[in-house]
Amino acid sequence: MDKAKKKGKVLLVLGAQWGDEGKGKIVDALSKFFDYSVRFQGGPNAGHTVIFNGKKVIFHTIPSGILQENCSAVVSNGVLIDVDVFRNEIESIKRLGLKFDGRLFISPLCHLILEFHKALDSAIDKRSNIGTTKMGIGPSVEFKVLRKGIRIKDIFSKSLRDKLKDILDYAKCIYSSLGESLSDDQNYFDYLRVEEKLLRFGEFIENFLAETDLLLKREIYNGKNVLLEGAQGILLDLDFGSYPFVTSTNTTPGGALVGTGLGPKDIDMVLGVSKSYTTRVGSGYFPSEIKDAKLSQRLREIGHEYGATTGRPRRVGWLDIPILKYSIRIGSIDCVAITKIDTLEKFGKAFLVEKYKVNDKIYEEFSPTMDVENIQTVLREFKISDIKKIFEDMTGVKNVIRSYGPDRENIEFDESFYSFLVS
Repeated sequence: MDKAKKKGKVLLVLGAQWGDEGKGKIVDALSKFFDYSVRFQGGPNAGHTVIFNGKKVIFHTIPSGILQENCSAVVSNGVLIDVDVFRNEIESIKRLGLKFDGRLFISPLCHLILEFHKALDSAIDKRSNIGTTKMGIGPSVEFKVLRKGIRIKDIFSKSLRDKLKDILDYAKCIYSSLGESLSDDQNYFDYLRVEEKLLRFGEFIENFLAETDLLLKREIYNGKNVLLEGAQGILLDLDFGSYPFVTSTNTTPGGALVGTGLGPKDIDMVLGVSKSYTTRVGSGYFPSEIKDAKLSQRLREIGHEYGATTGRPRRVGWLDIPILKYSIRIGSIDCVAITKIDTLEKFGKAFLVEKYKVNDKIYEEFSPTMDVENIQTVLREFKISDIKKIFEDMTGVKNVIRSYGPDRENIEFDESFYSFLVS
């Protein structure tokens, strides 16, 4: 690797809340300044929504940067790929008239999500009530850790059938132990049927495969600019999030490194994305949640707060400064984009959580070690027009991007950040 050449820029974009912050739209707008847009963790449980030529486009696995013709898309090794969802996503992008031959690169080290993973996910969630998307993410990661995962590269191995027999026998034991009937879902565990499906998928995806870790490193040190697109948010991180109500992968900068093969010195800047208020999907604590049902429903309707992947209504709350301070620290966030400011403008009022009171102690930053069930929030009303100054004063980081609507032209960049993008 010739590092004497000028290094390209690497920008990491992370969600600073519980996901659904509007990262897809921000990445879409930023991608025109970058040569590569990279998804590095998560799976189809993530849904990034972008308005493209007046149409709503929802990305589950492929980086939303592919909508910019100058930008190639990379699905790196940390991403979990659902065989059915991924194929449908590629076909839907083709229907938009986009050409991406030579612009989409997929790591053969990606683990696959199969139907039996989803069957296990549903069975487990009946008992745990975590509120997962039931898309097989957790079981796929579990099998990966047990060394019983299926990677794309395994499709092309002569030992695929033997590997599937071993994995599916193990999966059937787990499924039965959960009290589920194998006779109802036998096709999920039929190794010959699964093998046939994987072989067809291998033919479909083969031309997109590349050693993405090598590709990215080489291109960065040949002066190409790379945008790393996180899924979910820091509060859903497996280690640092609101455990156990979290996703099954790491959503912090560490996840970006493990999920791409890049090193800490390769990343130049971390951009966090936050809504002007807060949302989350599923169960788990949510300190700033608006308890008034009518008020929360009104904000939900104005902001169209329904999951891009599942359609589930999102829980809504006020902007939570202690949560953001925590995310900024854990994520090493250098600057922040604030989205959906227009939603608060239409709503007509805005509050933020200034600090927490827990068992008579005051906390200005969230910690997952605190007594989360007894958090009392200290609210403060603010002028929506002052959101940039208030955010910067209270968190200590610059707000460099503001979004006032669903379209690309509704985004405002600070001059200093724009200079970084074009330098």
